[in-house]
Order: sequence, then C-alpha cells, then structure tokens
Amino acid sequence: MSAVQQAQQAVQQAQASANPQQLQQAQQQMQQAQQQMQQVQSQATAEQNQQLQQAQQQLQQAQQSVQQSQQQAAQQNQQQ
Repeated sequence: MSAVQQAQQAVQQAQASANPQQLQQAQQQMQQAQQQMQQVQSQATAEQNQQLQQAQQQLQQAQQSVQQSQQQAAQQNQQQ
C-alpha cells in the first residue's frame, strides 16, 4: 500500500470518527505522503508522474474534506 493510500485511509477513518485529533493526524500523514510523492517525482517516468499528480489531487480533496470535518466538529463543540 502506498503512502498516498495509507493517508487516504487515515483520512476516511478520521472523518468517520469526526475526532479533531485524528483529523489532525490524518492531515500530517497526507503532508508526509505529499513530500514522499515530490521526492519520487524527480525520479519518476512521465506515466508515474501522471499517477502522482492524480494522487496529489486526491490528497488535496481529502485535505479539504478534513478541514470541513474539523469545522463541523468545532461547530458541534460550540453548540454543546
């Protein structure tokens, strides 16, 4: 399983729990995955680069949804 897939799984688990701490960890994992992708990119073929770009887009989408989840969690905390 790639770093990207691991990060995505972490994000999905974090979103399911809506636990702000878990969401933060998932974000860190995503950032690490992005760094790894950038390192790989310098040595990758054109085809691999395309896959990496898609993975990066998926990570960005995941990050956005994590941020939304964090905001929702924060709002719920305020309402209580």
